[in-house]
Amino acid sequence: MGVLAEKLDLKYEEAERWIVNLIRTSKLDAKIDSESGTVIMEPTQPNVHEQLVNHTKALSGRTYKLVTQLLEYSQGQAAR
Repeated sequence: MGVLAEKLDLKYEEAERWIVNLIRTSKLDAKIDSESGTVIMEPTQPNVHEQLVNHTKALSGRTYKLVTQLLEYSQGQAAR
């Protein structure tokens, strides 16, 4: 926190308040350890359900493109 306060040209308390507000508004998974004066950030990973939904959406889009290309190809072959 001290380094951040120095880099931001703020007093320690002001920097701490600024970082708390930043964490809240950004919805970051982070904590401030007041004893050691450090900011602890946890890596954000989507849960399994969210990953499955995202992969399914991507699969649906790719399948649609593949079917469209196959139909265009088969129509081109039929025209010959």
